[in-house]
Amino acid sequence: MKAFGTLIMILGALALTSCDNTPVINVQRDVADDYKENMINANKVIAQSEHTQIQSYIERRGWKMTQLSNGEWMEEYHKGTGSAISYEDSCHVRYRLEALNGKIIYDGQEESFVVGRNQTTVGLDRAVMELHRGSKARIIAPSDLGYGVAGDGDRVPSRTVLIYDIEVL
Repeated sequence: MKAFGTLIMILGALALTSCDNTPVINVQRDVADDYKENMINANKVIAQSEHTQIQSYIERRGWKMTQLSNGEWMEEYHKGTGSAISYEDSCHVRYRLEALNGKIIYDGQEESFVVGRNQTTVGLDRAVMELHRGSKARIIAPSDLGYGVAGDGDRVPSRTVLIYDIEVL
């Protein structure tokens, strides 16, 4: 019985001395958190750079554009006399699309879509809700409101700022 008690005391002592209050560091989580933070910071830098480039582009052309609440820029240079475009309206537009560097992507492109269903780029979808049927406008959409990081896989490269010259038909 004395040996059993001794064994219990030794096991208890070992259990107490093996307890370490050092926190366990989840290296995988720390690396993932660092990566996420780095990506967020990189996107902020890219967004600020695009914003500066867009402002410079507008100033060089002397356009009188207004920045919309979602971050894109618009100038309605011919106000349409038709009804205002609203969420869930069917919309038919004709546009010229170019990149901020001047490369023409589409010219005379026509497209029909239902506003608010994201059937086109987010920037175009949101901007037409600021217009009336018959309106003509210039819209500058930062890359995150265009085709984003992926581009369109065809004509629009990754992170391209888009410039629409649009007519709502």
